Amino acid sequence: MNGDARGPRRGKEHERANTVFHALLQMGSSAHKCRDIVARTTLGAKQTQRALRHLHDAQLCDRPRHGYWQIRPTLAALTGESGLVQATTTPLLDIALLLAHLHHRTRQAVLLHTHSPLTSERLCIAAAGTGNTTLSRDLAHTPHAADRLRRAPLDADAPGLTILAHLTGHQAPLRADLHQIRAAQVALSLSPLPGWTLVSVPLNQLPGAGTHVSAAVSILTPDRAPGVPLVTYGKLLRNALSTCSLRADVSEGDVRG
Repeated sequence: MNGDARGPRRGKEHERANTVFHALLQMGSSAHKCRDIVARTTLGAKQTQRALRHLHDAQLCDRPRHGYWQIRPTLAALTGESGLVQATTTPLLDIALLLAHLHHRTRQAVLLHTHSPLTSERLCIAAAGTGNTTLSRDLAHTPHAADRLRRAPLDADAPGLTILAHLTGHQAPLRADLHQIRAAQVALSLSPLPGWTLVSVPLNQLPGAGTHVSAAVSILTPDRAPGVPLVTYGKLLRNALSTCSLRADVSEGDVRG
């Protein structure tokens, strides 16, 4: 088969995988029978099974037992189950691939924030790796922190400041702090959750969205213990910066036909 024929076929496979992925998100993080997943889509049984195998190969879903499938636990926050995620109509398959890569590389909770021009807020539209015991416990003890992680003014913390420093058409002279963030391509701040820090880098193109946006990918990490050298933060910043290159890798080619 030539390349011209493979392109449309790969696009259809990617579209079907996206359909099945959204069905799994809507059904929740528990295991579901294949026939129930089929019933939530407009696809046939064979197409759904093929899409599920592609999602499994991409490490986005698991097969806990024969005939059952479920979203990977590290991606359960994409459904908003953690309380950190704002509902969105943005396609999530490619974003899930991106966040899965980042969580795998950093072993930290990863958040994706976008910008709302109507409210001048940054909104968390997806997350991965937020189910660890310590983070869940701290969020339960400080319920208002989840609200502030989900949405907050642009100048409230690292993800908002990162977006503010990179807004499209930002012509006015930058404040000194925003100029530094734009030059360094990274921002660091305390998070709304006591004892946790946000490390943020800019993301100018949402995977799968097809439009230019102002967004930030953030690592939510526990504060360093007293006496730990600042190089610990330096490593986190370098890791966060290096993940920006994954944008080009997360494409429909990751769910192959």
